[in-house]
Amino acid sequence: MSSCVRRASPTDDRQEMLELLKRNLPDLSLIGFDWRYMLNPAGQARSWFVYEQNETKAVAMASVLPRRMYVDGREMLGGQVMHFVVDAAYRSLGPALLLQRATFNAVNSGELDLCYDCPPHDQGMSTFVRLGMRPSCELIRYALLLRSDEYFVRRIGNASWTRPVVAATNALLRARRTKSPMRGLEIRLHEGRFDEEFSELDRRVSSVGVVRHRRSLEDLNYRYRENPESEHRVLVARRSGELLAFAVFVVESGIGCLVELFGREISQVGPVLLDAMIGICRRENIQAVCGYCSEQSELKSPLATSGFRPREKTARVVVYAKPDSPAHRLLGNGVRWSFSRVEWLG
Repeated sequence: MSSCVRRASPTDDRQEMLELLKRNLPDLSLIGFDWRYMLNPAGQARSWFVYEQNETKAVAMASVLPRRMYVDGREMLGGQVMHFVVDAAYRSLGPALLLQRATFNAVNSGELDLCYDCPPHDQGMSTFVRLGMRPSCELIRYALLLRSDEYFVRRIGNASWTRPVVAATNALLRARRTKSPMRGLEIRLHEGRFDEEFSELDRRVSSVGVVRHRRSLEDLNYRYRENPESEHRVLVARRSGELLAFAVFVVESGIGCLVELFGREISQVGPVLLDAMIGICRRENIQAVCGYCSEQSELKSPLATSGFRPREKTARVVVYAKPDSPAHRLLGNGVRWSFSRVEWLG
């Protein structure tokens, strides 16, 4: 059976795209489809359909969502591959390879400087293995337990004799030492929109030798103030009124999740912001907090200082740039991948 690929439009093909996503990703929230595909300040998403011979509806789809990124100090237009779906009856390697090559063509044509995918498991890596590609980095989940109630209930039940064990464990968790505040450092919730001082912070944090997302006011307002899918909370650290760093987190299914931690002096300021986040989560009786970062990320230090421990690997990052392009040459310079949850899940 032969297959063909065509470009899909988030406006003209919206309904067919939504139907494909519902069939293959039933747990995916689609309330943010327009926000994700059409309102991105970096530009509209690029999407492709696969059709099989004699089929009138698409049986597979992939999208590349544009991201403004820094690669070794140079701002570039990248793209993250997302919503890579194939209907169950057509899950052979053929449609997947066609879609993978379509995402590469968006780079080869010059629409994007590079694109990257974040497959979570070996199955998701199969098309890349077929193409001879390897991950550039891996993302690891870090976790810190705040309350032991659910942990013990899952493992030994909710019998009356377990309650003293839970109470004693919770007392030990509450006794955990927090980071001593830095002199002159002020931590506050940031409830308004992001302004030019956040763009200035993004410019002041060096990106030489690093691959990371841009964090201008346009990017941050889009992600955290215009996002219809999640309610993000933002903590900022200032010294003498000057913005030094910020942390963004969400609460999902009773877990506090660090979305990103960014700024200057992050090894010293980061733990203070994390402890403020942990304090909020404790007051709200949240069971645990977690964060994500790549192996070479500067976030490993503040996460460790604040008591987070590495758990499982959650995603690989596989990147493609056109051979002999500026992006390809910069990526070949041994750059450090500084990825967190925001670079992975958008």
